[in-house]
Amino acid sequence: MSQAQPISASVRQQAIVWYSLTQSGDITVEQIRELEHWRQADSEHERAWQRMVGLPALLHNNAGVLRDPVARSALQEARYVSGDRRQVLKMLMGASLLGAIGWQTKESQWLQGGLADFSTVTGERRRQVLADGTELWLNTATAVDIDYNANERRILLRYGEINVLTGHDPLGRPLQVQTDDALMRPLGTRFTVRCGDGCPDTLLSVSSGRVAATLRHGQGQRVIDSGQHARLDSEGIVVSQRAVQDDAWVDGFVIAQATRLDELLGQLGRYRPGILRCDPRVAGLRVTGSYPLDDNERILALLESSLPVSIQRRTRYWVTVVPKTRA
Repeated sequence: MSQAQPISASVRQQAIVWYSLTQSGDITVEQIRELEHWRQADSEHERAWQRMVGLPALLHNNAGVLRDPVARSALQEARYVSGDRRQVLKMLMGASLLGAIGWQTKESQWLQGGLADFSTVTGERRRQVLADGTELWLNTATAVDIDYNANERRILLRYGEINVLTGHDPLGRPLQVQTDDALMRPLGTRFTVRCGDGCPDTLLSVSSGRVAATLRHGQGQRVIDSGQHARLDSEGIVVSQRAVQDDAWVDGFVIAQATRLDELLGQLGRYRPGILRCDPRVAGLRVTGSYPLDDNERILALLESSLPVSIQRRTRYWVTVVPKTRA
């Protein structure tokens, strides 16, 4: 499957700034001309702009940040800067105008997903073969950027979960997977990485080979072997035995082996919109089985038929698993 080249991080940032400015109510005629000049200067600028304007109204709702006194001051200065668009953008970003639309906050996931090179929505899974033959699986609600250059191959996981089967690069460039917390360098392997969306740290699970993991904002480096699981954050790297088939989602299943019911429902909740809750009275029930992710309702029916529980539905998007009442 052919894919357009990824939009560079710098061009994405510029598109965000320009769009935020158009939504702020403070854009001047001169800046409108600058925007048109920027769009016409490079086809990549226009491509990023079109992706930007196709996003939901998230930025419009947060455009009030541009009315902050510091932001307004920066805008006033920017109006008198010479025609160097890069300098204008530098001033805007320097004033933290991107704070309300940061790439690391939960409410910004629409934005991140819309501008990411590859992304999935809730309930969707996707396989992508990269230029070097590396196979990349994206789990539900995931966004990644790809940066392959002359010196390295880098996969940036914005949020969500990916499974990576490394390819052989004829140029010998190292491959790295990056999150907020860590850099992971596979040593000929297959592994899973998860971050964001209720997971405050980076989780690494190695199913074959080895992965060298390094903390980005702290001291620590470990080699994680096949069959091991690691939690990485600014405090350190904690290694444990890998959970049984925690990458079964690649094949469309979730595997439970004496798993608490609330934990299983927590996993299933990632694949369906809305709220899926577990009544504390049945949370500790143990579940064993293999459940198909493409049919969430079927899983709930199976649980209802095999456990002393009932499925309580307030709406289609608000479901609670409660104790079964006696007739």
